Amino acid sequence: MRVRLSPLLCAAVSLAAMSSLLAPTHANADMVFKIGFMAPLSGPFAALGDSIDRGAQLYEKVHGKDLPAGASVQVIRRDDAGVPDNTRRIAQELIVRDGVRIITGIALSPQGFALAKIATEAKVPVALMNATTSSLTRSSPYFVRFSYTQWQTAYPMGVWAATHGIKTAASLVADYAAGVDSETAFKKGFEDNGGKVVGASRAPAVTTDYLPFMERIKAEKPEAVFVFVNGGRMPSVAKAFNDAGLKEAGVKLIAPGDNALDDELPKMPPDVAGLIAAATYTASNPNPGNVEFVKAWKAEYGEDSSPNVTAVSGWDTMSAIYDAVRKLGPGADKEAVLQFLTNWKATSSPRGEIHIDPKTRDIVQPIELNKVEIVKGKAANVTFDRLPPAGDPWKTFNPE
Repeated sequence: MRVRLSPLLCAAVSLAAMSSLLAPTHANADMVFKIGFMAPLSGPFAALGDSIDRGAQLYEKVHGKDLPAGASVQVIRRDDAGVPDNTRRIAQELIVRDGVRIITGIALSPQGFALAKIATEAKVPVALMNATTSSLTRSSPYFVRFSYTQWQTAYPMGVWAATHGIKTAASLVADYAAGVDSETAFKKGFEDNGGKVVGASRAPAVTTDYLPFMERIKAEKPEAVFVFVNGGRMPSVAKAFNDAGLKEAGVKLIAPGDNALDDELPKMPPDVAGLIAAATYTASNPNPGNVEFVKAWKAEYGEDSSPNVTAVSGWDTMSAIYDAVRKLGPGADKEAVLQFLTNWKATSSPRGEIHIDPKTRDIVQPIELNKVEIVKGKAANVTFDRLPPAGDPWKTFNPE
């Protein structure tokens, strides 16, 4: 199949090709593997971008020298501020001007969808460090996801709730692709196992005041409230949940693990205790890969600092890319890199036993069920069950 480049990218590629003919040849050019990294390092989603980047940079610092003799990796970091138009522009610059062999980062699903056509036209692999909407990997055959999907945590949360005495629930999610995915996944898991969703609310992604939503939910009289919001906003949700009297009324607060992040929980009010979440990562996980990771994290960022799931995604994605360079060499072509990543298996991930499913290009990983408890005076995740590694349920229910 012939792929047609957009006029802008086609023209830029032609100029780049001409420049390469006129430029002097460097014998060691193929010994530098260039990575383009894009994330929101400023703007309303900067906390998410910073967490991903810190995980990626930590891997570079700890393992950056573990490369073939003479080889090196160059990471070109760019701030897309969480704006899809910026993502398109920066991606074209990284591909044409900088000659990257892979793009990574991509914190939000809208940025991923904005990048899909460009990646496909240019045949550049994209290693997704976040961007959790299930359908995203189907938007380009060059996408490989190393984070998780909302279905991987929201669906088992629904199953758990329905099979542990909760008969009615309401949901409150951020109104964008990942939020809608979470809402749909929770409902599927919950209602297929005997529960009933009595109300579904969607809040604008930029919302910080959730009290009106919680007051409306209280009137629906659910036994539990399932919540998914953007990173950094869960303390506001917990406060609104308590201020609306839902906790006092005996309502349970449940969520996917990305709304019970280890680094955010200590900032939440103590009465967030009782929050139950299904997660792909918890900082207290005792597996050897996580012990090494947390030790390196605290040495780099402070003893009181804790990594979260997005930081781990940055670490693991960079691990996979470095593995590709070690195995294939820094001069490997982009198709070979894509095939390697599509079949990647972790050797020492903080998450435990993980790998990429080559059929879906999505990660397969274990799920932890956590309850927030007060540990040494602060809210913290305490794992009470672990589920075996599983892929994305959405792709099971929605085969191609």
